Amino acid sequence: MLKVIGMMMVFAGCSWSGIYLDLKYRKRIKELENLIYAFEYLKGEINYRLTPLHEACLRVGIDSRHEIGQLFICFAKLLRGKHSVDGNVLWQEAIKKERYRYHLNNEDYQLLSEFGRGLGHMDKEMQQGNIDLMQNKLKLTLDLALKEQERSSKLRTGMGILVGACLCILII
Repeated sequence: MLKVIGMMMVFAGCSWSGIYLDLKYRKRIKELENLIYAFEYLKGEINYRLTPLHEACLRVGIDSRHEIGQLFICFAKLLRGKHSVDGNVLWQEAIKKERYRYHLNNEDYQLLSEFGRGLGHMDKEMQQGNIDLMQNKLKLTLDLALKEQERSSKLRTGMGILVGACLCILII
């Protein structure tokens, strides 16, 4: 009887692991979509409403979808506090503080870090170019993530179930 209960627990745990990996990847895709939206919103705030960077980031953070907005809120607070005169340093600090919230991978964080290099050093047109460049890179990353999801979604889930089944056979 204990053997059967143990097998059920092993099988359930392995199956859940595969499903969890797939859900985590789906959340990454959603966060990339929300980042694209947030940068579009930021571009509109800077270009059309002529909002200063710290106010624009705060508005983006408040109006942004899900938890992605917390990155912009943190950056706006750091800008307002002016712990540094370099926007890049503050952007990197905001990424470090908020990193635990997201399901992004290291390449995604590297991409976000690149955005910070031009913050605070450029005029409105160059900021728009920087935001456009970031959006294009995020869209490419999103396209690759969607293709990867399409290819390996069932693989991750199936692999968890298969490993669980194999372990149950070994227990017998």
